[in-house]
This record gives sequence, C-alpha cells and structure tokens, in this order.
Amino acid sequence: MRIAIDWKKRGREFAILIAIGTFLSIVGPYGATARMEFWQSWLYWVALIFIGSFVGWGVAYLIDQRFPGRPVWIMLLCTCSLSALAITIVLISADLAFDGRTTVLEFFILYGFVWVISAAVTGIGYLLHVFEESRAVREAAGQPASEETIRNFMSRLPLPYRNADLFAISSEDHYLRIHTSAGEHMMLERLANAIRELEGAKGLQTHRSWWVAESGVQSASSSDGRITLVLKSGTSAPVSRTYAKTVREAGWV
Repeated sequence: MRIAIDWKKRGREFAILIAIGTFLSIVGPYGATARMEFWQSWLYWVALIFIGSFVGWGVAYLIDQRFPGRPVWIMLLCTCSLSALAITIVLISADLAFDGRTTVLEFFILYGFVWVISAAVTGIGYLLHVFEESRAVREAAGQPASEETIRNFMSRLPLPYRNADLFAISSEDHYLRIHTSAGEHMMLERLANAIRELEGAKGLQTHRSWWVAESGVQSASSSDGRITLVLKSGTSAPVSRTYAKTVREAGWV
C-alpha cells in the first residue's frame, strides 16, 4: 500500500512535541533530570514525549477502527494510560540495563508520575485536534458544494483521513479502497453507494471499479486508445473504454 504523508501537518505535530519536550526539560518535573546537563535533559524529555505520542497515536487509531462511536473520554483514558505504560517500561528497562533494581511498588509509583504527564500531553493533543477539526469545518463552510460533498463523505473515515484530500475510490470485492493524501483506507461499502453519496462532487467514474476526484489527478496519458490517470499519490487509475469518452470530454486528457 502506498502511503502519501501530509508532511506539512506532520511537521506541525512534531514541532508541538518538541516544544512540549523543551518545556519539560526546563521545568524538570519530579527532579528527574536535575543532575543532567540541559542538552541531556532536553534529549531525555523529547525522546519520552515522542515515544508516548507514537504509542498514543497507535492506540487512538485502533480504538477508532474497532470501536467507532465510543465516548471520547474512554479513548483519552486508554491513550494516556497505555502511553504512560510504554514510557514506564522504557525507563525501567534503561534502569535495569545499568544494573538497577526496581520493585513492584517503585514501578507503580513511577507509572503514576508518568501517567500525570501523559494525561496532560494527551489533553493538549486532543484540544489541538479539536481546533484542527473546527478550522476544517469553518473552511468547508466557505467551500463550493462539490467540496462540501467530499468533506461529508470523508467525515465517515477514521481520524487520520478525515481532513485529507480525496484522490479516488476503487472497489475490491465488497470493500472500497479510499485513496487520500494521508494514505489508503479500506471500508465495507459498495462503489455504487459511494458514487451516489458523492453526486455533485468534481469527479468521474472512470472504470466499473473506480471513481476519481478531479483534484486527485496528477497527470493523464493516452496510448493505443487507452487512457491511464496517475493520482497525486503515484497510484495509476485505469480508464475503461466505456468511460473514456466522458474523461476526454471533461478535459482530463
């Protein structure tokens, strides 16, 4: 599966994580890095923040996939708890690597300290996500009806894909592969239903198993009477003879 990463968005997220790690290295919670040089403390906290965040993103994604419609507080609680557990295990492992010893009581005390920080970071991440969502809604309000139609369709997808750009939809048995700027996602749905939902959006059915958004096309080529569209993700979308005339009349080739 080809993944197209939104580097601009990822850059903002990484910058925020580094800022949080920098703040913690200055504050030095619990005196954990009191004996370290500032650069060592900075590396320590930034590394822990990144580890916890990656675990948190994975947990949030799995919960959203397996338990759609769950209360937000359950997702936040699971995310910060498992992130704190991962960080605690890393810290205990590092201590054991240097011949340290940790009792069960010390493990739970350390976990409690880490959980507090993890909860704060998770809360900040959630507030930032809410801000991004509300900004996307405000932007969608001023967009043409065709773009609003696409946004409504994308709102059905898991969090990582909702604010992404839709490139195309392809049918695979009873599933649809949704091609977006954030990667690909599989969902149980018929192509005919999806096309009906996207009626009015700027896009065309190019094949019995493909629908392509106009904004998702990077280039088009024609050889021996056969047309091939290349999406912005690099994936090739076929155009069957049945739909070739429609694609040409739309000016895509």
